[in-house]
Amino acid sequence: MNDDELAYPANGERSADLTNMSLALKTLLDVQDAGERSPRLAIFYGPSGYGKTVAAAFAAAHTGAAYIQARSIWTTRSLLEAIAEEIGIPNVARTSPKILAQIVQQLTIDDRPLIIDEMDYLVKRQAVEIIRDIHESTSIGIMMIGEEGLPQKLKEWERFHNRILVATAAQPASDDDALKLRDLYCTHARVSDELALHFRARCNGVTRRIVVNLKAAQRAAIDNGLDAIDLETWGGRAVMTGDVPARRRAA
Repeated sequence: MNDDELAYPANGERSADLTNMSLALKTLLDVQDAGERSPRLAIFYGPSGYGKTVAAAFAAAHTGAAYIQARSIWTTRSLLEAIAEEIGIPNVARTSPKILAQIVQQLTIDDRPLIIDEMDYLVKRQAVEIIRDIHESTSIGIMMIGEEGLPQKLKEWERFHNRILVATAAQPASDDDALKLRDLYCTHARVSDELALHFRARCNGVTRRIVVNLKAAQRAAIDNGLDAIDLETWGGRAVMTGDVPARRRAA
């Protein structure tokens, strides 16, 4: 499971309208609605755990965008085949140039945007230019999701980089986001505002870690027969921040 997927509850039936969901949607709409002669490439980037994958899924659901998540072993052909499958091409051609032609034709007919998650893998595999080919041959908006260093990595491909119209940095979870996550996940025991905001501050706004701690607080309440838990009740329990504990020196 991708770390960012932890921002969705297990049943998948509800979601919280978090800051990064709104940012991802706006980023995609900005390139989708750009003028006829404007480039339509966008990047949405930030550290792991900020909820970028969930934000991308949110943007896809609200725009009808085709969504693919790249893998570390993908080649250019793997990328083309994944896009072809996502947009519903029934009989995929045998060669990469012909698959590309099929994709361009289908995307032109459908006029739907494309979201490519885990873009860093495609940069590493030198599969960037194929995205430019799709961009140049269609009028669709394309949003790429990646880690914090993605904008800098893409500068290596000058002809690609200068076609990026919008670059949006994912933001750490706000206080409001933390409370929304609390309301989403803690349905069996009440976690106080103060405790939820304590987790947000200790976790530096990393959505994944906030969720882990909210779930731990709910479990602690249930295990102790409580229907609510606050910061005082939480007491000296450790907050899971992802930091490696310092090694204790021997006496």
